[in-house]
Amino acid sequence: MRRACLAILAAGALVAAGCGESDADKAEDTVTTAVSGLAVGNEKRVCDQLTPAAQRQILGFLADNPLGFPSIKASDCLDAINKLHAALTPAQRAALENGEVGEAKVTGDTATVRVVGFGMTAKLQKIDGEWMITGGLFE
Repeated sequence: MRRACLAILAAGALVAAGCGESDADKAEDTVTTAVSGLAVGNEKRVCDQLTPAAQRQILGFLADNPLGFPSIKASDCLDAINKLHAALTPAQRAALENGEVGEAKVTGDTATVRVVGFGMTAKLQKIDGEWMITGGLFE
């Protein structure tokens, strides 16, 4: 009887392990985390989703009058996201708050995820098992 119970528990563990998040889900979660972080002004949450190169890219993007905003000069990613959040209207923040994204398109260790309602697509790469935004949003 004990062996039967152990076999059932082991089988259940294997089924549960197969029900984890897919790469597409994880890529979407990364973008959702960044978008919703921007909505609430959590610059660390946003910058943690970006590769170092993407963090540098955002500085140049924001300094060049992005999306109709005045130029935003920043010293680093945290400063840039803080200033961008401050420039958002309440309506823009509300639209970003849920971090609604489309389905990820995954090809190997790269993916794209569209930010619904904003006409932007994030580019991601799987680095050390984690999905990171490499660009797209800030181009």
